[in-house]
Amino acid sequence: MTAPDPSRLKCVAWDFDGVLNRNIQNGAFAWSRDFERDLGLSLKSFSAHLFGGRFQKAMVGEACLVELVTEWTQQNGAEGRAREILDYWFHKDAIPDHDTLAIVSALKGKGVRNVMATNNEIHRTHYIETDMGFGAHMERIFAAGRMRIAKPDTAYFAHIETELGADPGEILLVDDLHENILAARGRGWQTFHFTEGAHDDLAGALGLGPLGAYGVSPSR
Repeated sequence: MTAPDPSRLKCVAWDFDGVLNRNIQNGAFAWSRDFERDLGLSLKSFSAHLFGGRFQKAMVGEACLVELVTEWTQQNGAEGRAREILDYWFHKDAIPDHDTLAIVSALKGKGVRNVMATNNEIHRTHYIETDMGFGAHMERIFAAGRMRIAKPDTAYFAHIETELGADPGEILLVDDLHENILAARGRGWQTFHFTEGAHDDLAGALGLGPLGAYGVSPSR
């Protein structure tokens, strides 16, 4: 993998889940771990209903997540609990990665632009932007639900290039999914494949030095 070139870098496009948000451990999302215990509902049934293709449509604005969850509640003896389920999901999965945000802050200090490039649908995107406060950290939030197109479609990256008025080689994608990295690289973007705990490697690749010199490393 080609290392980022900080001398050419003008903007970093950050993936959210697993990069800016520390909600994925061993391939499992935080919201799913205690779903059955806390809500008394079947995780298997809920996941099968939502993630068997329906969520993918909501992700690009072709369906409404609230309506999809409501449909499941009506079919599974949980009518009237759709908002409760979504609130639980969004709250449990809200685990900002302060180490990554320290890198964002350091880049801002160097005049580098920071945007979010996420595959979230519109309702959770709004929660991320407002309730979690990421609108204050990012210059722009590019989300699949708003754009009506998702990574790794190359048109997703082309849209961001146009909106930012930036050349592909001036943008770095930091993402935890290899297929997204490959797609961005195919557009000529710089890339960094983020894996759990790779904060120091990323900081070093960006020419920032050890994270501990300027970042906050919370207890894990």
